[in-house]
Amino acid sequence: MAKCYVCGRRASVYVSYLGDYLCSEHFAEYFERRFLEAVRFYKLVERGERVAVAVSGGKDSLTTLYLFSRFAGELGVEVFGVAVDEGIAGYREYKLEALRSLAGRLGVEIIVGSFKEYFGFTLDEAVKALREKGFKVKPCSVCGVLRRYVMNHAAREAGADKLATGHNLDDEVQVFVMNALKNHVEGILREGIVSERAEEGDLVPRIKPLYFIPEKEVLAYTLIRNIYTPFVECPYIVYALRHPIRHWVNEVEDSSPGFKYRVLAVKELARKTARKPSRKPSRCAVCGEPSSRPLCKTCLYRAYLDERYRRVVEEKVGKLRFSTYGLE
Repeated sequence: MAKCYVCGRRASVYVSYLGDYLCSEHFAEYFERRFLEAVRFYKLVERGERVAVAVSGGKDSLTTLYLFSRFAGELGVEVFGVAVDEGIAGYREYKLEALRSLAGRLGVEIIVGSFKEYFGFTLDEAVKALREKGFKVKPCSVCGVLRRYVMNHAAREAGADKLATGHNLDDEVQVFVMNALKNHVEGILREGIVSERAEEGDLVPRIKPLYFIPEKEVLAYTLIRNIYTPFVECPYIVYALRHPIRHWVNEVEDSSPGFKYRVLAVKELARKTARKPSRKPSRCAVCGEPSSRPLCKTCLYRAYLDERYRRVVEEKVGKLRFSTYGLE
């Protein structure tokens, strides 16, 4: 029987990159210590701030909400959750149920914004339109852009100083690999433990307190702390490039423990040494939100999916040629 290297009791978790076993109590302490160390070392929050936690109902976001709620007094912050209802039948309702259950247990306020409320259509309706158009753009791409819009807008309207997300080590490594495969240098340079995109006042700065914590450890922590997360996957994951990348990264990690940390170290080195393109903050000509282009991706996708909104956009920016954006 494996024993905890701290106290000698029966071990519950094996931390492969350390080569050590830990019991439930000492693993939870180790996990929480790493969360607090990341928050303090990188100055992710300041005392007196209002922190919004982006919560999907999955294990990572619920863990982030739980941790900020647990240590809110110690960190001197006020915490609330922001969720997005994309309108995915047979999926989102289960996640929101788990979220509301944990929020009630913690006594934390949850604000929910929906695609239907913001854009006039659900993701299911958007996917139907995308299918009719031949899937020139993947559902995950549209969902990601629209989710970020709703999340930022809802957090900003609620007076958030920071927007914390549940991105963990695995997420960061997978995104880095995908950006490298796509030669998306800007994406690599932009995304760190603190968002580099908060130069405009309307963008709530995003922070990632689980940035250095592996996905398996997050799962173990949810089991130890009784954070219930329904095991249901988004039905549109089959369209994502991320799925095979995730499988490959995990295979390499299993054969070479510490691989994910080495990849993250390469990413951080690239971010620190590369020359970041200087770009003046600008705004979308249609919605007025911060954007690096005259027409933000949110408005582009809305126009692509909704003929009525397309007319609104074209009144302000002229005739849209979707082929220019690779959508036709």
